[in-house]
Amino acid sequence: MKHWFHRKSKIKVFTWFRLGLLGVLLLGAGALYTPYPAELVKALTADDTPPPRKKKRKKVVKAAETAPAPVAKPQPSVLPPAPVEEEIEVEPWSPQEAFTMPAITLPPFPPALPERVEPGQYEHISKMTPGLNVLSSVQFEKGSTASQDRKSMASYQVRVALSLRLPQAADGESLKHANPKLPELFARYNDFMAKAKVSQWYQSLYLHKQNRIRKEAATLSRLLDRHNYYDTDTILEIEMPDTGRKVLWVQADMDVVSDGSDGDRLPDMPAKVKNSDHYQPMTSYRWRKLGKTPNPLLPHWEARVARLSKDKKANASALQYARNVVHDLKKYSFLLAEYDSFIVVPLTFKNGGNDAYRPQLGDYAAVVVDDRVFPAIVGDFGPRFKAGEGSLRLARLINPKATPFARPISDLGVSYVIFPHSREPENGPINYERLNTRVQELLQEMGGLTPAAQYQQVDDPLAPEPQPETPKA
Repeated sequence: MKHWFHRKSKIKVFTWFRLGLLGVLLLGAGALYTPYPAELVKALTADDTPPPRKKKRKKVVKAAETAPAPVAKPQPSVLPPAPVEEEIEVEPWSPQEAFTMPAITLPPFPPALPERVEPGQYEHISKMTPGLNVLSSVQFEKGSTASQDRKSMASYQVRVALSLRLPQAADGESLKHANPKLPELFARYNDFMAKAKVSQWYQSLYLHKQNRIRKEAATLSRLLDRHNYYDTDTILEIEMPDTGRKVLWVQADMDVVSDGSDGDRLPDMPAKVKNSDHYQPMTSYRWRKLGKTPNPLLPHWEARVARLSKDKKANASALQYARNVVHDLKKYSFLLAEYDSFIVVPLTFKNGGNDAYRPQLGDYAAVVVDDRVFPAIVGDFGPRFKAGEGSLRLARLINPKATPFARPISDLGVSYVIFPHSREPENGPINYERLNTRVQELLQEMGGLTPAAQYQQVDDPLAPEPQPETPKA
């Protein structure tokens, strides 16, 4: 009996020991799911040096509110302390680190509607082109909900529709509206106008106008204005039956050009011209330099080439154009719009149409305004969509008040009577004595002028003054 009792006591003690050990293990395993093991490990391994002071204001937090840290391996021999809510010491608040929120002003309720338009820059659509007649119309249609209509591009759109009239080429009778004196100036006006044909260049000119307006209207950029759209009344091809003389008659207005340079005839020019990036130093009509005086605009363009060559962001085409200008200024001379009498024809005339009526650079022309007739040559090509341009010298002969920014005449009362294939064999400075006589001869091949016409002789303002003759001994 004694042996059996002793054995039973040993078994009982061993069982309670296992149960206690199992409870400790379970308690330690449960502590793994609390933040205290991590805090204990952090406290045991932390450095004694205080952490760096932060600039932000610290907030008083509870120990139980801290975020859980990564789970660490528990120490089986140390039990976690019981959770006690304590306040962590924080640094005192200092005014320097305070953050102030800006004042918030709430709008009135209900919000008031604006009583006036706020100041700012507003551009009216009529400023896209002078003379554009804007007829605005706003139409509201019944739609869906705002959230649905916002997704539809067709619910909020602008339809742009330009309405322009395409003019018809004027004939001899209609030209009387532009200049009623024309039948009184030409002896055979009715004869050659009766057989005149509308040139293909008229249709081509207005085709370029239409294409330009279509392109500009698609981008809502500045449109071709009313003046330059209706700048050409007609372009007629005339052939005299008895002499075979062919004439290209252009009825238009007159804009002013002020291009050109020539070191041989004008070795110096005003500083505002020499230093301008917008002044065009060349004309289409040119000839090889006859003297050794350099072009006065050459230094400015050489400096421009040097500046563009150093600029890594410069446009390659702009640099190449400047180099071409420098090359031409060294090699050629050009007309001077301020001193030479010449007209400008559209670049369209270089292509298409009838070769027999195609104007060439240097061809002679007669410019008729009212009852006055001025001799000139074809000296330059202009834009494809414009007609009716003259040099500053010719514009001032017509109207002394004309400037590069003021036309000598604004209506379509200018007749450009061009004589195709009448140019001299070689280009060169205008010989004004030859110009005056040759244009009169060409007008005679059209039947001549009547006594009512006033033919204006044009002199050479750059001709050297005649030297007095020395008396002989």
